[in-house]
Amino acid sequence: MSSKIPNEVLNNGAKIPMLGFSSWGWGETGKGIIEQAVKDAIDLGYRYIDTAPINGNEEEVGNAILAKIEEGVVKREELYIVGKLWNPKAFHDPALIKDELLSTLRNLNLTYLDLYVIQCPEGEVQNVNDTWHEMEKLIDNFIIKSIGVSNFNEDQINYLLTSARCTPVTCQFDCHPYLTQKEMSKFCRSKNIAVTVYNPFGSSALLEDPQIESIAQTYRKTPEQILLRYQIQRGHIAIPISISKMKLRENMDIFKFELKSPDMLALGKLDRNKNYSSLNALSYERMKLKLCFRR
Repeated sequence: MSSKIPNEVLNNGAKIPMLGFSSWGWGETGKGIIEQAVKDAIDLGYRYIDTAPINGNEEEVGNAILAKIEEGVVKREELYIVGKLWNPKAFHDPALIKDELLSTLRNLNLTYLDLYVIQCPEGEVQNVNDTWHEMEKLIDNFIIKSIGVSNFNEDQINYLLTSARCTPVTCQFDCHPYLTQKEMSKFCRSKNIAVTVYNPFGSSALLEDPQIESIAQTYRKTPEQILLRYQIQRGHIAIPISISKMKLRENMDIFKFELKSPDMLALGKLDRNKNYSSLNALSYERMKLKLCFRR
């Protein structure tokens, strides 16, 4: 099945699907499940697969990708595969970055990544600019095609840009109607950096919100579909955590309808500045307080 998912053009000219599959959140509990979910996603037309070593399932994702390529369902060049640099040691020693990347490539059965993202570290970082420069070299060596960031704020991105040769193609962060991130989204747009939303459903609280449920009933859609469509109409790329084939298929249906302006405004007014991912919230606060850039 060919993909029905439209693409966004990044600042380096590369195309990225507006909707992807995220392997985050399953880890060891997803053994066997995540591999089948990736296979189902590719069969349905998903081409963007987002992974990270911390997810604990890179090998399963890699097995699924290899299986679908060998079956002739998809070609490698038709896929957009994203990996993450998350090991705190690599932030202190950029010389370790290539080894981290090669480990991810081995796990995924790939020779290159379409995008490599600095995932917000859990340890204190002394010099992300050096880390970024090392990642730029990996583009020169054709091991990765694009580089991006996750959970960086405006000041951190601005400082990164003072010495960066390559502007981040995207910034990934938590975003949903309870955490609209309007200023950050506007800032990224001003820098020609695409926004990728990794937690568009927020939590079960959003799925049970009366206003979101009401809007879903109006359109005869699920709350998840409304939340995804909200992001797409904001110009955001969305990588929800969904693994059932039914939900994966429903996610793709968001390109068959549009939310009217009053409903978009109503969803935006639900903002509570509420981050439901405690790990990401903690990492983000650590980064704001401890990240020290150096020219």
